Amino acid sequence: MMSMEVDLRVDLNTEDDTGLPWAFVRDARDPALLKEGAWLVVGSGNARAVAQVVEIDDELVWVRPLPGPVSQYRQLVGERGAAQKTR
Repeated sequence: MMSMEVDLRVDLNTEDDTGLPWAFVRDARDPALLKEGAWLVVGSGNARAVAQVVEIDDELVWVRPLPGPVSQYRQLVGERGAAQKTR
């Protein structure tokens, strides 16, 4: 089975008044990855997307997801965008 680890767990269907999905900083795999302008693999459940960090404010992070599959944007996220085999 192939699975892709996410850098930030985000419900891509949840948007606030900014029109952007958001998450808590604590939902990051590695909080050091959270920098405004950074590209991350985000998602929850089976949904995955590449997204740019738009804003970080205290405990919250807003992202702007790109359309299409993560594999389309591998150059932005490098090896983090590669599916990993799970047992």
